Amino acid sequence: MEHTRDLILEGLIRTMANGAVTWSIPDVARESGVSVPTIYRYFRTKQELVEGLGAYVVRKAGFTDLLPPHSPQELIAMVRQMYLRAADMSEAMKMASLSELAQEIRKESIPLRLKMIETALAPVLPFFAEHERIYLVRMVLLLSSSALIRALDQYLGLTGAEAADTISWAFWALTRAGSADASTSSKEDSERDQQNPEQ
Repeated sequence: MEHTRDLILEGLIRTMANGAVTWSIPDVARESGVSVPTIYRYFRTKQELVEGLGAYVVRKAGFTDLLPPHSPQELIAMVRQMYLRAADMSEAMKMASLSELAQEIRKESIPLRLKMIETALAPVLPFFAEHERIYLVRMVLLLSSSALIRALDQYLGLTGAEAADTISWAFWALTRAGSADASTSSKEDSERDQQNPEQ
């Protein structure tokens, strides 16, 4: 059963990789080498097939064993693994992860991803002003997106390891910015106190 299900999802990926803007169940059946009724036995609707694609891409990329991060360090380690594993994905899988269908799937997961990032960044968020916390979480979401993974490959020609190093540096720079600002502010306050001692 699992083999046939995978065949169908691979067929969907190839259908999208072929540049199909719109596609039908018969299109996927042809690419999969199975019948239309077989597809409907595994996926009752087109929407179920689309939803199955997201989980399949995550599983094939090896992301299912990545544990939710609970600190900035764990978050960086997780994103590094995402970049390294994405580099080993087939071109068709990369196309599937960036397809309009995959984007729709990701839109639904954005609130959960933002919450996960907030949890992981909890140790450093107090060092940022309230509005800066929102900016930080948004930037981390973008840095961990498949779109940026693709951009570093296509625009800069970076390997998975080079991209992972680049993103790790960006993460550290962003998360340390709040601490640096807080230290500078504390130092300035201390200097003012020394210049204006209480009488």
